[in-house]
Amino acid sequence: MKLLLKLIFLFSIWLAIIGAVALFYYFQGLPSLDDLEKESGKQIVQINYANGNRLTNRSEIYASEVSYYELPRHLINAVVATEDRRFFSHHGVDVFGVIRAYAANKKAGRIVQGGSTVTQQLAKLLFLSSDRTFKRKIQEVLLALQLERRFTKEQILTFYLNRAYFGAGNHGVGNAAKSYFGKDVSQLSLRESALLAGLLKAPSKLSPKNNRELAENRTSVVLRAMIAAGFLDEKNLSELDQDPHYITDHGQRLYFADFVYDQLPDFLGKKEAKGKMISVNTTLDESVQTALEEVLNKFTEKNSNKLGKSEVAVVVMNKSGAVLAMSGGKDHQQSQFNRAVYAKRQAGSAFKTFVYLAAFEKGWKSEDEAEDRKINVGTWLPDNYNSKFLGKVTLQKAFAESLNSVAIQLARDVGGSAVASMARKCGIISKIDKSDPTIALGTTEVTLLELTGAYATVASGGNAIIPNSITEIKNGEGQELYKYDSSGLGAVASENSIAEIRKLLRAVVESGTGKNANVGDDVFGKTGTSQNFRDAWFLGFNSDYVIGVWIGNDDNSATPKITGGSLPAQLFGEILKKI
Repeated sequence: MKLLLKLIFLFSIWLAIIGAVALFYYFQGLPSLDDLEKESGKQIVQINYANGNRLTNRSEIYASEVSYYELPRHLINAVVATEDRRFFSHHGVDVFGVIRAYAANKKAGRIVQGGSTVTQQLAKLLFLSSDRTFKRKIQEVLLALQLERRFTKEQILTFYLNRAYFGAGNHGVGNAAKSYFGKDVSQLSLRESALLAGLLKAPSKLSPKNNRELAENRTSVVLRAMIAAGFLDEKNLSELDQDPHYITDHGQRLYFADFVYDQLPDFLGKKEAKGKMISVNTTLDESVQTALEEVLNKFTEKNSNKLGKSEVAVVVMNKSGAVLAMSGGKDHQQSQFNRAVYAKRQAGSAFKTFVYLAAFEKGWKSEDEAEDRKINVGTWLPDNYNSKFLGKVTLQKAFAESLNSVAIQLARDVGGSAVASMARKCGIISKIDKSDPTIALGTTEVTLLELTGAYATVASGGNAIIPNSITEIKNGEGQELYKYDSSGLGAVASENSIAEIRKLLRAVVESGTGKNANVGDDVFGKTGTSQNFRDAWFLGFNSDYVIGVWIGNDDNSATPKITGGSLPAQLFGEILKKI
């Protein structure tokens, strides 16, 4: 007996040593929970519309944090009933839950239940990789135990719901509530809360934007789980709205929010931004942005067959260059790449405005004549869109019909340097090859934002403008860090030249290639189509707004023969009528 007790004692000591070594091994590389507290205290950037309403919050973590007290009781109950029924009673690891999941999985012959608690899921979300290894699972348990010691249950659940993925590009329950139902979290109904809780199992698969039937079936499972957990009575189900109202929100205004957030380092420099909040007031007009999105969504749905895989980007400015509305693509949730700001594409005939302005500065007039004919530029034989030549035409006719040979002749006459200089003064900041004879036909690659700004210069009477999107930045203490100063940049051309180019731009929509944009007597504009139908543009303005539209494919392949005078001009007209 003494020998047996001695062996047991020795075995226990070695077991303790091995356990300590194992714990030391598994603790290696574990992140500190101080990181989570620091993360929660990180500065939040609030981006506002021009009217002061909040557009969105941004930080280095997540865009839309909510507090525990904003969570409806039925949302909390729905998550607990489906994800972790003993959440408020366990200490991070639910032994009974693990046993129950093991039994259910063994019976089914496959994984049908998980044994991880909400705390373990938070640990995995925050700090760990998704590798399914024994070491990672042990580390997950250790972190869960630490989380439970450091934070309250309410904090843990809030951390989890602010970081969990809910499908369709939505990280955090706040974003999900806005995206699916157009509501703040606090306004969610019971059925809406059940749907969101149900998404946690398989967010992409169960998202109502991907499969509404699966989402609603999963919602029913969650509601039954809430009954089983004692959170609901059977009679509550008959009182529920059986047809939840989803909204179609493609998040197009978030392209602008991304753009503003990306600019902040340039605006703030080394200025100290004290406090937890930075407030950024922008130029975005909430009503104009809403109108743009309504038109754009209907337009893309109506013309889905014509558009194919082509993307659409739009910028709306006033004549001072303030960006009033923007969409960098059809759906921000599908692709966050902002085509209005960052895509550099050939301008096509939309660049001819600078060629003609340079010619007017040299003394040409809109009624002067030029011959539309075949010309050689070395080995290059430029042609017109319809492969026809019209002979002698006025410059107004040549511009309205977007005749290539006349633009080339004018560029030859004034010189590539003069054309490049005029484009620069109007606001084109991209690289321009002034020695390239194709400059007259718009082979220069530009962004929609800068091209729209260049047309705003013409709309403003020839006074140079710089597109602007931020009016004021303040730190958490209300101290002003930046304020927009609209100091004038001077005229880019004479009043006569501006009057002449406006006459030509009016002729485009009145009788030329841009007839689809002719929605008023004060509408001016220019179409543009790059080689092989890769890009289709319409840039135009009236007395109040300057609008740029681009349609093309992300991979720079040809569109389904979309020209600037077709869908882009139509979309321009519909936007202008709406706003």
